[in-house]
Parts: sequence; structure tokens; C-alpha cells
Amino acid sequence: MTDEQQQPDEAPSDYIDRLGTNRDTKGMGAINVSRFIIGCGEPISGQDGNGVPAFVPTFHELRQLASYWMQERIEHDFDWFTYQQTGSSEWRWSIFIFRRLDRLAAILGDHMMHQVREDAIASFRKRYPKISDDDWRVFTSGTEEEREAWSARLWEEVTRSQQEGR
Repeated sequence: MTDEQQQPDEAPSDYIDRLGTNRDTKGMGAINVSRFIIGCGEPISGQDGNGVPAFVPTFHELRQLASYWMQERIEHDFDWFTYQQTGSSEWRWSIFIFRRLDRLAAILGDHMMHQVREDAIASFRKRYPKISDDDWRVFTSGTEEEREAWSARLWEEVTRSQQEGR
């Protein structure tokens, strides 16, 4: 049987309770400050963030959700690695991603989540072929000095490209 066809031996007895409502949005609503709204994220605190009652996904569907959220995790982390800046919306998104993956892992198990991560990494690397093996190594396991040197090189390239009018 392929990994795609595998599923846990049986659903945990509290499977439905583990799915629950969209409690992953707790504490992430937008904040009104004077006439400004801070941290509004439609997929989290807006209409698109509402849970869907009485819908029980299959394990196959949960694996697809895990794949989506794992790819979001990698994209988010690589953006932070690249630009070294964030805001309140990105912070909320990061926490939401973590919560979703944590709940999915509780249902799907470590083995399935490991495979989902490996697949998400392969997909990310395929979408961004300009990210070299060394770039990836620095991102995933580089020292602080290597990360700083990588960032400095990136910004030198960006500055040079802007000066050359590209």
C-alpha cells in the first residue's frame, strides 16, 4: 500500500471532539485602534474563518489539509528567513498554522505528518528551483553566522539589481 493510501489503523475515540470548532482562532481577532484595524486576517478572523458545523472530513481529506498547512508553514518560515520582518497579520497567521498542524498531527499521527512534511518540502523546492541546496541547508540548519551572511548576500543582490535597473 502506498503512503497516500495509508491511514491510521483506526480513528482515535475522540476523533470528532479533536476536530471540534475553530478554536484555533482564539485570541486572533482584529483590534480596533481609533479608526484603524490591526491584524485583520480574513481567513482567520473574518467570514472565511468561520467553522463549518456537522462536517466530518475523511482521513484522506485531513491529509490534504495537513499538506496545505504544512506548505503554508514552509512558505511562512522561508519568507521570515528571507526578509527578516513580520507584522501582526503574519504573527496571527503563524500561530494559526501552528495550531492547525498541531491538531492535525494529533489525529493523523507522527508518521503521516512526517510524510506530509517531506512531500511539502519536495513541492516547495520544485516550485522554487532558484533556491539552491546550500540555500536550503542554511535555511533549515545553518548557523546564525551563515544565516546573516546569506541575508547580507541577498540584500547585496537586490540592491545591485535595483541599481542596474532590473
